Amino acid sequence: MAEVQAQKSGGMVAGDSKFGIDFNGTTSSEGGGDFFTTQQMAVVDDLTEAVQSRDQEIVKIAQSIEELGAIFKELAVLVIDQGTILDRIDYNMEAVVEHTKTGIQQLERAEKSQKNARPLKCIMCLLTIIFFLLLILVLKHRRWH
Repeated sequence: MAEVQAQKSGGMVAGDSKFGIDFNGTTSSEGGGDFFTTQQMAVVDDLTEAVQSRDQEIVKIAQSIEELGAIFKELAVLVIDQGTILDRIDYNMEAVVEHTKTGIQQLERAEKSQKNARPLKCIMCLLTIIFFLLLILVLKHRRWH
């Protein structure tokens, strides 16, 4: 934008008589008394309008490019944020896998300790004693009768 403005202001200065035009509405020539015809003035006016139109279009394009640059910067920020979120998700998934492995190991230990529990051994021992005592009672009862 700054370069366009510099070219615009520095390129053609009012009063420049190189081409015989001082851009103030009067015409002259380096040779002296020749004047432009009406047709030539119309062509100059058309060219001036075309140049102004192009200048406006260039300014609009430059503004669009600046807006596009801002959009890309915002997009870069969003991509970085999304990458951070994905890293967090990845970290959390790894933590879940580790916690699951630990949980499975603890469940296996609990299952082993439940199978080898003392209460179960005591119950089995008491049932065996009761069975032997009942057997003795039945045998003793048969002898007396």
